[in-house]
Amino acid sequence: MKIEITSRTNLRLQALLKNREKLIFFEGEKLVGDILSRALTVSTLIFSPEMERRLPEISATVVEHWRVSRPVLEKISELKTPPEIIAVLEMPVWEIDLKGQKIVFAFDSVQDPANLGVVFRCAAAFGVSALVMAGASVRTNHPKVVRAAQTAILDVPFQVFPSLEELLARAQAQKVHVYLTGSHATGKPLTVAGMKFPCLVFFGNEGQGLAQGLLARFPLIRLEQAESIDSLNVAVSACILMHEVKRVHGW
Repeated sequence: MKIEITSRTNLRLQALLKNREKLIFFEGEKLVGDILSRALTVSTLIFSPEMERRLPEISATVVEHWRVSRPVLEKISELKTPPEIIAVLEMPVWEIDLKGQKIVFAFDSVQDPANLGVVFRCAAAFGVSALVMAGASVRTNHPKVVRAAQTAILDVPFQVFPSLEELLARAQAQKVHVYLTGSHATGKPLTVAGMKFPCLVFFGNEGQGLAQGLLARFPLIRLEQAESIDSLNVAVSACILMHEVKRVHGW
């Protein structure tokens, strides 16, 4: 279906924006081109009249095509300079079977959207089968998460839990090994080679890490680093550990 929208008060436009938090917006010609080349369902493909003359090749199923004015693009876009084309998809919904995965990487209350986006890209690069987020984490479809993750946000199954304790309860009910990560060792840290599967590996919030109370409950995996460095960025730490686990254990 092709629709022309020129007014910022258009009812279809207002409904789309009202529903933004349940959708993923991919902005820009290259990124949208990647999306359209896949066997996906695109809810809404939004483009300028100029872009209509050079639309990328479309393999995806597009439910609605919107040809829109520049003011409408500016209303929809989260970028300072709105692109000529935007693809809107429904948020994917997964139920992660923790016991059915060899390893799941978990993140508690990650606040920086760029960090979470990089985690998705690294997970896709290293073949991680699933991610889970818990607590007050930035929403996975935040525009900055999507810009950092690119199409990896669609490649790695993920699930969001309301709280860390709820996720831990799920893991323990399924008899999944739980491991923590941190920059400061307590007792004797677990080596990557010593990990048992299936397992859930936790990374903490950027500023505070994981709660001290957890350290007494579960084994800790520590990335060896210079004592002069307090801690590594959570996305960097996750990427290093993803690579190391794959190198030592495979998937």
